[in-house]
Amino acid sequence: MSKPDDLLTIEAKRPRFGPLTIASILTVVIFALDFEIRPGTGLGALYVVPVLLVSYAGPPYYAFYGAWVSSLLIAVRLLPYPLAELQPAVPINRFTALVVVWTTATIVYRLRQTATERSAIARDLADMKYALDQSAIVATTNTKGTITFVNDKFCEISKYPREELLGQDHRLLNSGFHPKEFMRDLWVTIANGRIWRGEIRNRAKDGAIYWVDTTIVPFLDDLGKPYQYMAIRYEITDRKRSEELLREQAALARLGEMAAVVAHEVKNPIAGIRGALQVIVSRMTGDPRDRSVIGDIIARLDALNGIVQDLLVYARPRQLKREPVDLRSLITSIIGLLRRDPTFAAMQVDVSGEPQPVSADPEQLRLVLQNVLMNAAQAMGGQGAIEIALSCEPGTCRIDIRDHGPGMTPEVIEKAFDAFFTTKHRGTGLGLPIARRVVEAHGGHIGIRPALGGGTVVAIEFGTPPALLRA
Repeated sequence: MSKPDDLLTIEAKRPRFGPLTIASILTVVIFALDFEIRPGTGLGALYVVPVLLVSYAGPPYYAFYGAWVSSLLIAVRLLPYPLAELQPAVPINRFTALVVVWTTATIVYRLRQTATERSAIARDLADMKYALDQSAIVATTNTKGTITFVNDKFCEISKYPREELLGQDHRLLNSGFHPKEFMRDLWVTIANGRIWRGEIRNRAKDGAIYWVDTTIVPFLDDLGKPYQYMAIRYEITDRKRSEELLREQAALARLGEMAAVVAHEVKNPIAGIRGALQVIVSRMTGDPRDRSVIGDIIARLDALNGIVQDLLVYARPRQLKREPVDLRSLITSIIGLLRRDPTFAAMQVDVSGEPQPVSADPEQLRLVLQNVLMNAAQAMGGQGAIEIALSCEPGTCRIDIRDHGPGMTPEVIEKAFDAFFTTKHRGTGLGLPIARRVVEAHGGHIGIRPALGGGTVVAIEFGTPPALLRA
């Protein structure tokens, strides 16, 4: 039965004469020469050569096997000669050869053992480094904070190439979230040789925010002073988002309880007061200025009612009633409705694109678009153009709403979707948080970014109905 081709290839590459074979041949040659030459010579010391070859043919203890064989052959060479006939130099030379062989074997054994241990340590370190690189974000800095090493995961999460990180410091990733006292405490801790642990929020090159659970370990010199720092991080962005969601849900539960009280104790009385004022106005026949005063009161009541309504919508989101929605038709009807508001009356609105229908709740989507469009008009003081771009890709439709106002700072963009945050003199700060909740309930996403040339873009994405996609 013939051997497989791969086995033949392996055998062809295998060396014909290994160290053990060569050592055996040399041993025989040296032994033969030792018998040909008188025993008083120092030829026995040549047995060191096969001992060396044997020691490198296998594990470190092979050196002692070679030393035992060489010692036996050195001793056997003296057997043919009576002890009385041997010159004093002969046993001395033989003893010297034994010392050389065993000393060499011992040295080689220890060197091989040390090399094996170092190789095992290096392999373990390489394995640990590989495991660390696969699971953690690792960077080292000098005592000035200059980055001297980053692994691939660091580059991956920060979106920076390695060459842009080396030589920089971690301020490159600073999101501005942590106060100066936080960073000062970090540096004081590690500068004193202590390990620092904490959670840090960073900003990637593309502006994305991410959280990392960080441990910074100072490496100390003989005087106990740090000469290098290693930071080991694990991304916890999803965990922080979940924690935020849990806090938000707990706050919503409390807010829902308060909203029930507000609806009963505030909303109903407002409706009663407004109705009574309208009756009074209809019966007034005196000074027109009195009508104006009551009109202002009714307007304030309507504004208060709007605030209460926003609070109820935010605290008690209702279930979605999905259906295919034509975005262009919906936006056209919303623009027509908003024209009645003085802030929006003079706005120019340009709509481009013919998207596919999206699977959405039309009333809740209307609420989102009204909020965003009214914010855009207010940002431009009721003057200028709003551009709405509609686009579709397989499975997704996108709405980009751009204004040409003064734009938002990165700090405002970051907080824009926080409940009760507002930069207006009036308002609840619930418009965009409600919009985000509605969009995310649809499985979509809403985001804000600065527009090229000034202004702001609000981008909204929705999925298209599967049934329509199949058609």
